[in-house]
Amino acid sequence: MKKKKIAAAAASAVLLAVLSSVMSSVSRSLDEQNMAERWKGGELDYAQVSVFYPQSSHPYTEMNAENIRNVISEKLKEGAFRPENEGAEIWTDAYSSVISVSSVSRYDESTGKTETAGSDYSVTGVGGSFFEFHPLRLVNGNYIYESELDNHRAVLDRQAAWDMFSSFEITGMKFILNGVEFEVAGVTDPGDDRDIKKAYPAAPMVYIHYSALEEAGLDTSLLCYEAVIPDPVTNYARNIVLENFGVNTMTENETDEDPEKKLDVVIVQNTDRYSVSKLWKGLREFRTMAVSDRSIAYPYWENAARMTSVTMEILFLSALAAALLLFVLCVSEISRLYLNRKWHLKDFLEDMMYKYTYKKRTSDYITTPADAAEKSRYDQ
Repeated sequence: MKKKKIAAAAASAVLLAVLSSVMSSVSRSLDEQNMAERWKGGELDYAQVSVFYPQSSHPYTEMNAENIRNVISEKLKEGAFRPENEGAEIWTDAYSSVISVSSVSRYDESTGKTETAGSDYSVTGVGGSFFEFHPLRLVNGNYIYESELDNHRAVLDRQAAWDMFSSFEITGMKFILNGVEFEVAGVTDPGDDRDIKKAYPAAPMVYIHYSALEEAGLDTSLLCYEAVIPDPVTNYARNIVLENFGVNTMTENETDEDPEKKLDVVIVQNTDRYSVSKLWKGLREFRTMAVSDRSIAYPYWENAARMTSVTMEILFLSALAAALLLFVLCVSEISRLYLNRKWHLKDFLEDMMYKYTYKKRTSDYITTPADAAEKSRYDQ
């Protein structure tokens, strides 16, 4: 029986170590969730916060993204934050919108005609440092950036590139989207992560500048805003974003209803979404996690992050079970050893009392060999 317990304890310890290693690896697998870690360059802590907007009759627009930008800038000025490297930015952000487009055309120089290049595309309007937050793997060319003077450049994913041009080497080639001509800047691939692959849209993806959406007659409803903000104390960055929506966390009482539930947006702090506290909360709310009371269509990277959360919660539950089994086996073995012990606490205390009290006192009166012999006889 003893050998079985030792084997079970060893197996539990190994399983716990393996699960901990796997959890660490899984939590770092999504680059979209680790922008704060990539942005951090010194001792100042950062947090990544995302806002997901509802697709309602009164949509949010680029102006709302600018409002958040202004709030964050003012708060960081008030806090006297300074970049650790001269010329660097103290914070960064990105925003995006996703629209479905029925068809895309391109100009065929050999025939001099415009022809349909493909149908059913998913067009993502991007602003800010979008491709820093979402570093899709480049197959060819480059990303597009907000600082570019030309907003008629686009990035295609592999499927869109193949549908339009039957090639991936297409940098500089042009296509027409809703009557507006765009030049291909690069071709991307979503990568090898399993959850990203599952959540990535089935429709070919085209990324264009957010500022070009209106020119192309496309919907400019904001879907997602993301920011990496200094976070010197817990929830500092998140509270700045909440303040933009009228939520003042300094005036909340513990008995008050969660003010975020009253908002029509969903705010996520990506930085600690796989922490122990969040995983434990996820396990407690596992039954209701699929229920949503807001009309929000999450982008693929958030859906992938939520799938990864489920994986992490299952791993966490398994790790808890392994840790509990290891604890029970250890307590059981310690109890067994204690019950079968050869010594007793009472004897130990009596020995200590004798050593540090009686023995010390009697030694003060030993003055002759006869006294020492008498004490030795008494000790025996």
